[in-house]
Amino acid sequence: MPAGFLSIGGLRIRYRREGRGPAVLMLHGWGGSIESFEPLFRAIASQFDATAIDFPGHGQSSLPPGPWRVSDFLDCTLDLMDRLELTQPHIVSHSFGGRVTIKLAAYRPERAGRLLFTAAAGVKPPASARRRLKRLAGMLAGKAERAAVRLAPSSADVFRRLQDRIFPYLASRDYLNAGALRQTLRNVIDEDLTPLLPSIRSRCLLIWGDQDQDTPLSCGETMHRLIPDSRLVVLPGAGHFPYLDQTHKFNLMALRFLRGEDAA
Repeated sequence: MPAGFLSIGGLRIRYRREGRGPAVLMLHGWGGSIESFEPLFRAIASQFDATAIDFPGHGQSSLPPGPWRVSDFLDCTLDLMDRLELTQPHIVSHSFGGRVTIKLAAYRPERAGRLLFTAAAGVKPPASARRRLKRLAGMLAGKAERAAVRLAPSSADVFRRLQDRIFPYLASRDYLNAGALRQTLRNVIDEDLTPLLPSIRSRCLLIWGDQDQDTPLSCGETMHRLIPDSRLVVLPGAGHFPYLDQTHKFNLMALRFLRGEDAA
């Protein structure tokens, strides 16, 4: 089964599977796809039975039928694992894929092998001045619109047009590009998975770039502190995509970890 689509819960889910050996499942970040992991996928498939998927609403997979939460993506992933007979794969996850992996490892530990998190989401980073400004501006805009509508219902359209002009300067890139998945993205980022980290029992490798602005290094440090059996590696100069910024070094570390050769 090198590549194709599976029907999971009425959705058409795309996957790619190559290689032989122990199973490795690769879960991409928000807005990504199977192709996001090239050339890491090729490196892993050279030594393992590698499977990558397009999450619902990403790549060529179907959109979810409505707003989803992380648990919905997890259920879909588990169903796909069952269909592909991935009993206890090692998991490589980036950004949003890390959210699904955290829940999988916490709630279904028997389904998780070794876990490689890179620039993983799920831990709420300290609020920067820019984030606080965005949150405050959104709250004030909402309150102003509600007050104006109560006083003059005809002003609602004026406020909405004003918000449409201002919002692109306040919203995140992911939110602006989310389209039909905007409410799903809100649901996802509102969930702090930090309390689940101490319950993860799999051996974990965390690889972070010290220049990551989307999931800052502080998130990786928190994960390392709370996951009992974890190791954190920081790549100087790398950003939110360490496996692309420093491909050769990343691939060597990933393969060594997946083979079980990392130092304790």
